[in-house]
Amino acid sequence: MTIRGYFRSLRTKYRFARQDRIWNRSARKKQIDAERDLPPRPLTAEEFHLLRWILENGSEEARFFLPQVEGIRAVRSCTCGCPSIRLEVNENAPPGKSSSDLMLSDWIGNTAKGELVGIMLLQVGGKLCEMEIYSLNGDIRNDCPEFGLPTIESMRPFEAGNPSAPNVLTDSAETNDRSLRSP
Repeated sequence: MTIRGYFRSLRTKYRFARQDRIWNRSARKKQIDAERDLPPRPLTAEEFHLLRWILENGSEEARFFLPQVEGIRAVRSCTCGCPSIRLEVNENAPPGKSSSDLMLSDWIGNTAKGELVGIMLLQVGGKLCEMEIYSLNGDIRNDCPEFGLPTIESMRPFEAGNPSAPNVLTDSAETNDRSLRSP
């Protein structure tokens, strides 16, 4: 690593640490923390359509989980600002069939603002348990790391090692380099 690269990485670490401190003190962060303690709520229309689309367009195993969507409820599962939700399936919903222990489906897509995000749909014991949505850009804008759900039109399966998949490490490094140059 060159000296220039070393100092660039230190500036990036300092910038992210500073933004984390700002976020952790923000009123929005406190509101998100409180949302995790609320009782389960019905899915928003956007969450419902995204979940249904993932199950309908995913693997054959994923389709076995479609009956669980009706009556499913959600609770915010993370305090970092991502739109991840913990899913609570109706007791009477039939269990799905999956050969994997946890991950049912893995997708990438773009938010309406163009941010690249990953979506993992998780299940435990044949019941949907979480829809994890995470940023692949690594961008934190201003004092709020929140971002939205991906648009259905932009969704595609996440395939590690696929040359047509975005190079997450390169995209993230370029984004961080650009942010270092901005005031």
